[in-house]
Amino acid sequence: MPFDTLFKAANYAVIPFWLLLIVAPRWSWTQRLVHSPVVLLLFAPIYAYLLFGFAPAPEGVEFSSLYGVMVGFSAPHIVVAGWIHYLIFDLFVGAWESRDARRRGIPHLLVVPCLLVTLIGGPIGLLLYVLVRFFSKRVLEYDEAGAQ
Repeated sequence: MPFDTLFKAANYAVIPFWLLLIVAPRWSWTQRLVHSPVVLLLFAPIYAYLLFGFAPAPEGVEFSSLYGVMVGFSAPHIVVAGWIHYLIFDLFVGAWESRDARRRGIPHLLVVPCLLVTLIGGPIGLLLYVLVRFFSKRVLEYDEAGAQ
C-alpha cells in the first residue's frame, strides 16, 4: 500500500472512535471499542512493521539530536509510523478525558470541545480538559482513585 494511502487510511480509521467518544460516550459499544485495546491492536502491528520491519532506518538516525530525528523523518515509512503514533496516543488521551469526566461528574458538553482539540492538537486539548476539570471540580492531580 502506498504511504499516502496508508496515511489517509489511518486518519479515517480513527474518526469512528472519536465520533463514539463525542456522540455516544456512554454507549456500550463505545466502552467496548474505545475504552479497550481495540485501537492498539489495529494500529500497533502496522506501526511496529513500519518502524522495525519495513526498511532500515536512514543512515544517521538518532534520538539524541534534532538533526538525528529529522533524518529519521526524512523517510516516508517513519513519518507514517510517527503519525500513527500520534493517532494512537491522542485517542488514548481523549478516551481518558471522557472516562475521567464521567467519573468526576463533568458535563459531557464541556468535554466535547476538549475532545475536538485533543484530536487536532493533542497536548493543547489535554490542557483544555485539565482547565475545564479544574474550574468545574477544582481538581488538578491525575489521581484515578480519587475520582469516585
